[in-house]
Amino acid sequence: MSVTVKRLAANQANALRSTGPVTFAGKAIASRNATRHGLLSAKLFLDDEDPAEFQILLGELWRSLNPVGGMEAMLVERVAVTVWRQRRLIGAETASLSLARQPKSVADEVSSELGRDHGSKLSPEDLTPNDMDRDDWCRMAISEIESLGEFDIRSLERRSPMIFGKLKLDAEESGTDPILFAGDHEGGLTGYVDKLHEWCREQVGKSESCSHVLLLADQVRTKRLVLPNDTLEIISRYQSTLDNQLFKTLKALRDAQEWRLETLVPVPQAHAPDNETDDFTG
Repeated sequence: MSVTVKRLAANQANALRSTGPVTFAGKAIASRNATRHGLLSAKLFLDDEDPAEFQILLGELWRSLNPVGGMEAMLVERVAVTVWRQRRLIGAETASLSLARQPKSVADEVSSELGRDHGSKLSPEDLTPNDMDRDDWCRMAISEIESLGEFDIRSLERRSPMIFGKLKLDAEESGTDPILFAGDHEGGLTGYVDKLHEWCREQVGKSESCSHVLLLADQVRTKRLVLPNDTLEIISRYQSTLDNQLFKTLKALRDAQEWRLETLVPVPQAHAPDNETDDFTG
């Protein structure tokens, strides 16, 4: 049945006269009535969710959809609940992707791609870019050591300033002088230089293989920008369910508003809930 101009004007006039409660107590009661329809309770919110954020969302929808009466208020509330769950679904998808891209998880997959067993699996630290300054120092130190030949502490200082500088720094950290530090080292000065040579070669070797590891890690992270098929299917189904609920609720609200405009019975104007969270915890 179409709405006549005369009836529409009468309904609009009734709506203007129906301003709802004007006292603080009256508004509180109206607000409480508007938000307690059995849909909202403490079970709606997870431990890390803020009911005040839902109240803001509900207020925005209230101003946009402008419900009148208890039935329309309940439908707007249902819309808010559905939108809240859609927001939560987006958060769940983001969390799933973040977990899949955690450094340890990426390191485990890279280890699997490289065929490394439990004893040689990569750690998250192995996925960090190399220290280029350290790698350059190690290469120059290797060159100095391999050109030394026979040496003692004096010739080391003259012929290999980098190695002597490292020896002096290590001795200072131990609170002694280079000669005593080298003498206390296993194998003496020669043992110290041999150990340093071995460490530098190890660092250079890691650097040469690190580029391949980092490339694999980037590929794993890129692949994990998309959820696994089973998880994606669950999320897609839930999203479709929420979309259908939202569509049906909005249609029901539109039908209720059209039906109201076709009647002559004045309906008290519903009031948006206050920005208090107590209404959702009882």
